[in-house]
Amino acid sequence: MKRFRISILTLACLLLIVSGLSAQDPNVKHFEKDGLAFDYPAKWQFSDNSSRQMQFVELSQGDVVIRIRSEREWLKAPDKEAHAKKLFQDDYVNQFSTQLEQAGMKPTRSQISTQIAGGDAQGTRVRGMNGGESGGMDAYYRIVSDRLVSLSIVGSDKEIAASAPVLDMIRNSLKVEPPPQPKASPSPAKKP
Repeated sequence: MKRFRISILTLACLLLIVSGLSAQDPNVKHFEKDGLAFDYPAKWQFSDNSSRQMQFVELSQGDVVIRIRSEREWLKAPDKEAHAKKLFQDDYVNQFSTQLEQAGMKPTRSQISTQIAGGDAQGTRVRGMNGGESGGMDAYYRIVSDRLVSLSIVGSDKEIAASAPVLDMIRNSLKVEPPPQPKASPSPAKKP
């Protein structure tokens, strides 16, 4: 019986050591700040351009750029979600499309979807032709823990396809802390 317990304890310790070593991959960095967290490749350029209203993190390698944007406001009502989507996501896509038009490209749009943080995310693909090469932006959004999160990738079609594993790493590891819960106030004791 004692030998069995020692074997189980040894096995548990080995599992903890192995899981700790695999979690510390030097090729992967972890971002965690103000309730937003995700993993990303260590070789990618990283910049945090956050403001008081929005978290805005940008990753780049070569000419491809991945942006993670999240409003800091908690969206507790459906009308707030719709308003945030219009201002935060739709306007972002419209501005990008306008930039392509001003550059002489004729952008096209299509609806796309993916998974972000384990749930369905809707998005828009904007494409234009530049010197015979197609490129543009895929922009997704999802409400996660009552915050609107936008994940977009900008580049040529070749760059976007080559960066798919990076986008997958970010969207699958992305987490948003839930809003703080109000503390329950103690109810007064009833007198008999």
